[in-house]
Amino acid sequence: MIAHHNKKTIVAGYRSAGFLAYLTSQMQGTGVTHIPFDTELYDYGDNYNPSTGIYTVPYNGLYLIHARVYGWDNWADHYIRVDNDWVTFTRGADPSGYQFQATSTSIVLHLVAGQEVAVDPYFGGDIDGNAGYMRTSFGITLLYRD
Repeated sequence: MIAHHNKKTIVAGYRSAGFLAYLTSQMQGTGVTHIPFDTELYDYGDNYNPSTGIYTVPYNGLYLIHARVYGWDNWADHYIRVDNDWVTFTRGADPSGYQFQATSTSIVLHLVAGQEVAVDPYFGGDIDGNAGYMRTSFGITLLYRD
């Protein structure tokens, strides 16, 4: 059984966790620590901070993490970071000089309550956010709680 109540999801008798957010305007990737995905579609548990771009893990368990970055000027390279460690790197630079590039990364990780997860740009160049298309997005879903 799945039920929704006050931004919380009840699955098989216990509360789930997760969020999905996207970037609504273009930003420069140079000098940015984390991409601040500023608009939340949902945030079960209110663990994502759209001003910092950081998700704080609420429970020990297996999580599906997904990031999609749409870049201008041939750069969409990004890392998924857990605490201070980069756990994935996705390269998407187009050497042919085409103006746009998109990269997408998904990973399942065991995370511990209190860890922080974010998406970091790798190189400069513009990161495209578009309120109408949700091109650049970040989401996490709790798959299994310990």
